[in-house]
Amino acid sequence: MTESPDISVVITAHHEGRLAHHTLRSIFRAKRYASERGLSLETIVVLDRPNPETKDYFSFYGDEILKVSGDFGDPGLSRNFGIRHASGRYVSIIDADNLIAGNWLYDAYQYLEAREEPVIAHPEYQLFFENESLVFRQISSTDPEFSVSNIIEYNYWDTVCVAKREIFLRHPYEVTTGGPGFGFEDWHWNCQTLADGIKHHVVPGTVHFMRMKKSGSNFAHHVGTSRIIRPSRLFEPDTFSRMLDAEKVWPREDSGVSDA
Repeated sequence: MTESPDISVVITAHHEGRLAHHTLRSIFRAKRYASERGLSLETIVVLDRPNPETKDYFSFYGDEILKVSGDFGDPGLSRNFGIRHASGRYVSIIDADNLIAGNWLYDAYQYLEAREEPVIAHPEYQLFFENESLVFRQISSTDPEFSVSNIIEYNYWDTVCVAKREIFLRHPYEVTTGGPGFGFEDWHWNCQTLADGIKHHVVPGTVHFMRMKKSGSNFAHHVGTSRIIRPSRLFEPDTFSRMLDAEKVWPREDSGVSDA
């Protein structure tokens, strides 16, 4: 009987073409780093309405990745589909045009294994490249600078994360529409998990490299088509006031490193 992997890396692919090559190279490098330290991993690519270039690129890969196809046209539903095919205890989410650092998968796993409570792990830094060049530091939901009231205006954490598979199954991503309507599926997912009492932590010394394509990001597309975040339990009066009150009494962390 084959033992389940420690981490399933779920990649959603659409129209990335050969840009996906750089993504896979970064994932293979991170998998090698983790496997040299005793972890087992699998890679799952969800081909969601791929263009011919993207489909042709992934056709070159054999058993080293699991390819599953879907007809969703939606990033959140694509991720849900990949997660259902995953067999790892933990799941790592990444899009097919971005890059992860070599230590990301291993360090995120070690960080989460050291915690008894459910936690979602995010890279500490985001490094934007190509059409824009900047560095952004993410913070934990237990950081003194974090306030749940700010998440009404902006998303604290990008899509890239690692968490136990059961968290993703209990909190699937919601569908977004093709035109004006609902969008920002990762922002909504962050809100829903916070409302359920799940903390979001950054893993010290980790980075995610986000490609800002000249054609525009998914975030920019959502803004340009006048989308809004779906209603979330987080913003229900009882839940929101409870979380605001909890911020006044929570043990606050300095850097997201402690178990508090």
